[in-house]
Amino acid sequence: MEFSEQTTNWLFLDDSNPDQGRLYVSTEHRASPAVQSEIARALRLRPALDLSPVHLSELRRLQMGKAGKATGNGSWSPEQKKVVEFMRRAGEAHASDIHILIGAEAITAVVFRIHGDLELQSELSVEEGMSLASTIVMSMCDVAPQQFSETDEQDGRLRNEFVKALNLYAARYSAVPTESGLYVVLRVIRDESSNIPSMDVLGYLPEQQKLIRRMLQRPEGIVITAGPTGSGKSTTMRTFCQMYLELTRGRRRLVTVEDPVEGKVHGAVQTTILADRNDPDSVTRAWQRRLSAFKRLDPDAEVVGEIRDGWSARACISEGKSGSLVLTTLHANDATGIIDRLTDTLDIAPGMVMDPQVVIGLIAQRLVQTLCPSCKKHWQDVSESLSQDDRELVEQYCDTRTVAFRHHDGCEKCWRGVTGRKVIAEVIRPDALFMQLYREQGKLAARSYWVHHMGGITRGAHLKRYIAAGEVDPIDADKLSPLDEDSLNLLPPEALNLNTRGVLHG
Repeated sequence: MEFSEQTTNWLFLDDSNPDQGRLYVSTEHRASPAVQSEIARALRLRPALDLSPVHLSELRRLQMGKAGKATGNGSWSPEQKKVVEFMRRAGEAHASDIHILIGAEAITAVVFRIHGDLELQSELSVEEGMSLASTIVMSMCDVAPQQFSETDEQDGRLRNEFVKALNLYAARYSAVPTESGLYVVLRVIRDESSNIPSMDVLGYLPEQQKLIRRMLQRPEGIVITAGPTGSGKSTTMRTFCQMYLELTRGRRRLVTVEDPVEGKVHGAVQTTILADRNDPDSVTRAWQRRLSAFKRLDPDAEVVGEIRDGWSARACISEGKSGSLVLTTLHANDATGIIDRLTDTLDIAPGMVMDPQVVIGLIAQRLVQTLCPSCKKHWQDVSESLSQDDRELVEQYCDTRTVAFRHHDGCEKCWRGVTGRKVIAEVIRPDALFMQLYREQGKLAARSYWVHHMGGITRGAHLKRYIAAGEVDPIDADKLSPLDEDSLNLLPPEALNLNTRGVLHG
């Protein structure tokens, strides 16, 4: 049944059960005479109707869920349907990105990135590829350039009409010209708002989780999470946001600024910058305006999607000094390398960074593939087929009794021998001596002190726990985090000079 225009926002009829049905009504608007009249009319027409008062936020989720299911593609063009079909297949395959390489070898290659690996899905003509790219820009985006161009860098965001029908949160379009044509990437962002992964699911170790909880309970300071593109930083940030809201029992205000918002966090105020994303100066000015306005939003904690430049780095540090907890991300190789990036690349004064009351958390992560337990192989299955270098590497750094390897053909329970990816991470909660060693003796000394005296777990040590449990292929993982890395990058305990400024740290 249809409700009047005056009441349609406050009522929702779930008629999935034809014998009874359930009528949801906004608790805040239930007393309205117009709403009462519609309820009475509905009960006259269907006496068995079950009436359920709910808060308006829950009513909106119900209404949006129905709208998503009702979204049809009858009015979509053939090109739009083809794009949506690729997105549907990507979602089902748990792909993070769709790569469309137009013009390479006189064809268009459609490639999915699944659990970190690239997998060819389809080959089209160059004309078909350009038509798909043009369709996305001109008729499927709500934030996009005014015209499609084969010779310019372009970015866009697909309209909800196309992503919600696939139970996705969002999809982003990026394209750059190449020597042979155009390189397009569609980032497919799944909707995890009702099931944000826990720290356990992400792969953080209990010792690391304890440190992160302590960071999130601090009233002020900056926590920086680093990693290369595609290392899962955005997902981890959503988990941190949810943890903060749970730790503070929803009694603190968490405000985010992202470009764009990549996942819903219930209870957070999430904002995106408003700018022409094809104009770098416009984007920079928009970031500066939003970060400058943070204090007027009365936040207790702030999430800045990314430290982009020296200005945003200084703004984040300033917020961390002035009474807010700040969570942000940065591109750096490891946890201790975050400080190098800030001081050397972004030209931040060391005194602003090397203060354990300001920089309260240094976190770095990467993702390693987890093996399918049903078809993984063991040492005796593969040892003879390994190269001499690989065999010596495994024998030196792994326990051959428990080590396991990927079965690249896979089975019916996995994708080419893997079932997903997990984090390998470094989590540092700096103390005063860590920062002093970094300033006076450099990164290697500080990193070695963290491991030998603070009980630090390097990403290599984290990885070796997975390998020892037979969960990760050591040969594949070595390409992401070399198994011999710690032996090259850590000073022995006796080489550390802890007698800084005449004070011996025992």
